[in-house]
Amino acid sequence: MWKLKHKLMVAAMPLLGLNGCSLFDADQRQPYYPLLRDAIYSEQELAVIQSDNILTQAIRNNHFLAVNETSTLNQAFNKLFAEATNNQAVSIDDLIESEFHQNLALLIKQFSCELFASQQPVDSIQLCPLSNQIVDNGLDYLPFQQGRRVTERLSVVSKNSQDTFQLELFLRSSHERSLDTLWGAVHELGALKGSQLAPESIVLTVNLNAYKKNPAIQRWKYLNPEPLLFFVVLPPVDYITSRPNEIQSMDFAYRSAKLLIVDSR
Repeated sequence: MWKLKHKLMVAAMPLLGLNGCSLFDADQRQPYYPLLRDAIYSEQELAVIQSDNILTQAIRNNHFLAVNETSTLNQAFNKLFAEATNNQAVSIDDLIESEFHQNLALLIKQFSCELFASQQPVDSIQLCPLSNQIVDNGLDYLPFQQGRRVTERLSVVSKNSQDTFQLELFLRSSHERSLDTLWGAVHELGALKGSQLAPESIVLTVNLNAYKKNPAIQRWKYLNPEPLLFFVVLPPVDYITSRPNEIQSMDFAYRSAKLLIVDSR
């Protein structure tokens, strides 16, 4: 995370036209979640919109890949997770050989299921995959706005069969990181000139922790002192919540999901 944050801050030069207007188009609708373009990411309280950084470059230049195209995505790991290049503890190959794709699929589907369920009538039942339990519905809010995700992360953890590698993907609770910041769990994208992504798209800020055990000394080592970050783009809220049931909402969200290729090298 520190490298991404550093790269964002180094490029923090305001992008304002002569009339003071930003390069983003103004939204005409009330967003469900705070806009990624307006998210604060620096100690100087600069918003993403105010700088030409590696994240806005990826969005404006349409650098993204479908999440379900796993082989193609693997080839971009050296850009996404540069901290694992020449890392003595956890390598790029370790990440590729891990259950990264299964964990990410489960994370996307759990979020989408909770989102779908939140807007369903109270006399209906929805089961979400992470716990395979009935989740709350008939809510007047969306996940991470209120409810359990204010204090509880959405986390998916797996270990390999040899118990020598552990991978965790998670969305921070909104108590940990406000949705007004880039590190918050979920945003709407907002309009950015050049981007082919719908401004109403959901963007998940996903954290990654990886640990590998040295069999000689039976000690775990971590990939990075801070979680690595990457960004997953999902269809708009209305598209997900309008599916006939939670199974179709999860499948639709996963099949449509894109991972932003933010070059952290």
